[in-house]
Amino acid sequence: PGDGRGAAVAAVAGLALSYAFEPGGEADGVSIDIPLKTLNQARAEEFSWQVPGLRQELVTELIRSLPKALRREFVPAPDVAREALASLAAAAPAPALAPAGGPASAAPVADIRDALSRELFRLRGVRVPQDAFDLDKLPPHLRITFRVLDGDRVVGSGKDLAALQRQLRPKLRVALTARAGALTRTGLTDWDFGALPQVFTDGEVRAYPAVADAGETADVRLFETPEAARAAMRAGTRRLILLGARSPVKDIAARLTTAQKLALSNNPHGGVAAFFADCVNCAADGLIADAGGPAWDAAGFARLAASVRPRLHAATAEVVTWAEEILRAAHSARVRLGELRSPALAPAAADIAAQLQGLVYPGFLTAAGASRLPALARYLRAIERRLGKLADNAGRDAQLMAVVHRVQDAYDGALAALPAAARDPGTPPGAAAREIGWMIEELRVSLFAQTVGTPVPVSERRIMTAIEHLS
Repeated sequence: PGDGRGAAVAAVAGLALSYAFEPGGEADGVSIDIPLKTLNQARAEEFSWQVPGLRQELVTELIRSLPKALRREFVPAPDVAREALASLAAAAPAPALAPAGGPASAAPVADIRDALSRELFRLRGVRVPQDAFDLDKLPPHLRITFRVLDGDRVVGSGKDLAALQRQLRPKLRVALTARAGALTRTGLTDWDFGALPQVFTDGEVRAYPAVADAGETADVRLFETPEAARAAMRAGTRRLILLGARSPVKDIAARLTTAQKLALSNNPHGGVAAFFADCVNCAADGLIADAGGPAWDAAGFARLAASVRPRLHAATAEVVTWAEEILRAAHSARVRLGELRSPALAPAAADIAAQLQGLVYPGFLTAAGASRLPALARYLRAIERRLGKLADNAGRDAQLMAVVHRVQDAYDGALAALPAAARDPGTPPGAAAREIGWMIEELRVSLFAQTVGTPVPVSERRIMTAIEHLS
């Protein structure tokens, strides 16, 4: 690269790679051609490392892209880049699409910004968040251009691989379905098909089949990633279970008192039907998980259905009971927030309002899960306790709120730095990240409402340590 004589063409792990020396042009630098049918196998983290010939310059410019307060800790940038790369060489991947017949990757590859951040901390003792590196400040030739090809036709191009994958998702699904059409089904009301493979491959493409919720029915569809397939499978399995079960809603609703109906009407779902659907989904998910689901064949699904369906009424009734307590407390808290008039209390009021919005929203019961509802009710009781003390101790509340915000900011940064696939609760990092979110709610209880209590000790240090491990 950089000889000034036009374009060079090479192959990188089976991908067509070209280099054009065209300063100021859109194609300046490295371009990689990715077939549409294998677009879902491409990983932005691997390509973030550039080609070896440009990696030294890339790391130098990443350091120079830092805000001034951080940048001055790493001067001269070229020397720090060389020192960092000496240790990072072993972590650098060869950008590639995984072979369709084998696992997607022997081990996850970190984005170069994550690896560089860790190395800079080792070298200088200065923490650099991943989002502190400003990709928009990089010279264009240091950002790979991706061209997605459907046959010989370019169907998309750009420097943001994740954006291209989102943009071309419909085309990709059509291409994958064309390769595995015999697997897909529509309009299902029961598991009347054979075993469903968790991975489909024909030696070239890889896709992930799953049962997907289609509203009144279910479908078998192909998904681009295992994370998307897992999420669809949970919802699709639930839909098939519920289609064969008698709905408990009418019976439960008929037994509610007027006071209970009033409390449940203060829901964020936009209507009673949507609220009860959330209750049933929450109950079904808990029962399916307890029974070891989802299942991937007809026999397994039959066992799952036999376990879940008879218990659905009682489980839904329990969810409704917890929902009543949560919604009643959330309504009370919002009323009290509306009565706060002092400007000195405005920051605390905004903090509590944001917390409420993050706890009680359309679909919050299913999102939290049945096992988490007692804790959710406790978080609402802690909010009420905080509101009761707020006017008499605004200064102390502000000090405690600062602790929560420090932790929340660190958590948000660590979460943003995770690859999208790693945020899925079905993955170890995603499950750990979700648990940290609940730890922050427990921290709020311990700080603002100690008498409400927490099931385990929690502190700022404990959460920061968990965030460090997540990163």
